[in-house]
Amino acid sequence: MKKGIKISMDILEENFKLHYRPLCMYATSMLGTTDNVEDIVLDCFVKLWDVLKVKHIDNIKNYLYKSVRNACYDARNYSSISELDIDSAENITQTEVEDNSELAARLWTAIDSLPERCKKIFLMSKLEDKSYLEIAEELGVSVKTVEAQVTKAYKRLRTKAKDIYYFVLSFFY
Repeated sequence: MKKGIKISMDILEENFKLHYRPLCMYATSMLGTTDNVEDIVLDCFVKLWDVLKVKHIDNIKNYLYKSVRNACYDARNYSSISELDIDSAENITQTEVEDNSELAARLWTAIDSLPERCKKIFLMSKLEDKSYLEIAEELGVSVKTVEAQVTKAYKRLRTKAKDIYYFVLSFFY
């Protein structure tokens, strides 16, 4: 393996770890659905790998976001997303979308780090919009246990990153 290709692989791996989740969130915000989002993002990383084999890219993050944006535009041309959805998605600036997708990715990383039971109860409550009573009955625990687990989740998320805590509040409410 050539030295340049080895360096490119290291760069690709580093950028994949750093940008994969935010790019998936970005693609989801553009498409309004999670269908094919991971495939689109992975295809963009494959294209990046091909480009890095032959030339240097100064700003890989920008390159990836533009690649994902273009791939989403292509995907929208072949899907049944209404013009209204497309127009409303384009009213948000590129920077706002990138910032929100990065915050959302950090949020999901923080949620993934919660203890399994706490994470499950928190997601049932906030993502599935189930009442504490419904969660308690489904899991066979008390309502107080559900309340305690949701409170524990908020406390851990708040200590993990204060900037995403406010995003959590706006995302789930």
